[in-house]
Amino acid sequence: MPTTGTTSLSHLLSRRAAGETTSLDGTWKAIPDPYDVGGFSILGPARDGWFRDRKPQHPAERIEYDFDGSLDLEVPGDWNTQIPELHYYEASLWYRRRFTTTEEKSGRTFVHFGAVNHSCTIYLDGDMLASHEGGYGPFAVEITGRIGAGEHSLVVLVDCIRKPERVPAMRTDWFNFGGLHRSVDLVRVPSTFISSAWITMGVDGSLVGEVNVDGGAPTTARLEIAELGWSLEVKTNERFTVSATDVPEHERWHPGTPRLYEVVFDAGDDRVVDLVGFRTVETRGSDIVVNGEVVFLKGISMHAEGPTGGKRASGAEDAATLFDWAEELGANFVRLAHYQHDEAMVAEADKRGVLAWVELPVYWGIEWSNEATLANTLEQADELVLRDRCRPSVVLWSVANETFPGDERTAFIGSLIERVRSLDPTRLVTCALFTLPGQGIETHIEDPLGELIDVIGVNQYYGWYYSERAEIASKRWTSDWGKPIIFSELGAGAKHGNHGDDGEIWTEEFQAAVYEAQIEMIAANDDCAGLSPWILKDFRTPMRVLPGIQDGYNRKGLVSEEGEKKLAYDVLRSWYVSLG
Repeated sequence: MPTTGTTSLSHLLSRRAAGETTSLDGTWKAIPDPYDVGGFSILGPARDGWFRDRKPQHPAERIEYDFDGSLDLEVPGDWNTQIPELHYYEASLWYRRRFTTTEEKSGRTFVHFGAVNHSCTIYLDGDMLASHEGGYGPFAVEITGRIGAGEHSLVVLVDCIRKPERVPAMRTDWFNFGGLHRSVDLVRVPSTFISSAWITMGVDGSLVGEVNVDGGAPTTARLEIAELGWSLEVKTNERFTVSATDVPEHERWHPGTPRLYEVVFDAGDDRVVDLVGFRTVETRGSDIVVNGEVVFLKGISMHAEGPTGGKRASGAEDAATLFDWAEELGANFVRLAHYQHDEAMVAEADKRGVLAWVELPVYWGIEWSNEATLANTLEQADELVLRDRCRPSVVLWSVANETFPGDERTAFIGSLIERVRSLDPTRLVTCALFTLPGQGIETHIEDPLGELIDVIGVNQYYGWYYSERAEIASKRWTSDWGKPIIFSELGAGAKHGNHGDDGEIWTEEFQAAVYEAQIEMIAANDDCAGLSPWILKDFRTPMRVLPGIQDGYNRKGLVSEEGEKKLAYDVLRSWYVSLG
């Protein structure tokens, strides 16, 4: 299903000051449709499908669905953990929400979706408006002129079917949570409105940004940071640069000391307000440098799964708890894998002064030669960058994870790298390479993607999937490019509360011993600029089926699925604290 009738419009929500925003979160009615009969009959597309949200008009009328008598699902949220019978459901499901409006005001109106997994078609009052493909990025659908005074029916057909041509594709080592898993809002804006507005700092200390408007004039916009007594007039729909010598005196946003300023963007009758921090990020040989200082990335990886209950994470409360655990660990860096996370996650990183790696779901088994697959992945790249290129915490755009080398693969990912850099020339680009260890003590990284990216991410599992633990400390990693290396994944599995000898797999002692050996190795690798071990907490995945141990969870977390800390958590925390 190609994406039609939608736009990223990433600034319509938290950074919207003018206009009116109405939340459509809460209880929606829902009908599972495993045979896809809601939109089709045996003769083809149904003219009177479930999207009509009809009731019988007379006693003899046959209508074989009823939203009012069907399931209740909370939005935002996944359907898998709300209804036990839908735990492994990967098919179509119809959502319906009715809302009432007064007479439509002047200006324009959109329905904004934080994210819908994986694909959806949107209907309003029985009319199809748009479709969207991709389960993790924000998008909006215009409904201007369609909502007069009265009650309206918003129906969204969602499916989370795994398909070879999709991104991600058929198999992932995380749970395929389906549904409207992020917020839905009704947003009203002026007839000509700010569709995106961003400002960030380039490596030379200059400011780079854009104010884009939709709907015609005006041709100029104004930026203001009142706290600095600074304002700037710029052309709309055109990238601007403020030289370093003209940037007002300010405090830098820095890891551990997150200085944020309120920036107001004005264009015509519209206004957008954002909190922005200014910092530089670059590489210098094998180092990562923030604001001119070498920073060793003391990181941890995270999935977008809530602190308890094994459900999709959503909102500021979940983000705060996850970052509490990361901060207690001593982390100054998080890898938000393997897809775009909730906006609350990057906002929390901004607020706490934690650097972030954000990622596209380019994972195992992608159809590299499929042009439609590439086109949709480029759309997902747009959604990722357009939403978060104002965030000072975001320093690394990751375009892939664990892909096997090949000409088609490299060309596909090369296109993503070009798109990301065109949208944001100020940050670093990376990906997590699938690099198997060499035969001796040295592993030489040869994946051709290493030449295209700024920072080399390496997923390695010495002591778990291969190699003996006693060999780990002597291992060395090199490349021909002299670039920083981040160990983007490492670790071992353990079930919380399972204790024994450190030679006994699945025990906390075994996991802790692997971490101790990995720390010794990393400390001796000069090109290593940081790490983001796998992973903060245990998370759901249908791949992990060992009864009594995994039970549907990947057990590599440093805390359990209910937030209970394992021994390895303290091993890593002690090392991070010792590094200062």
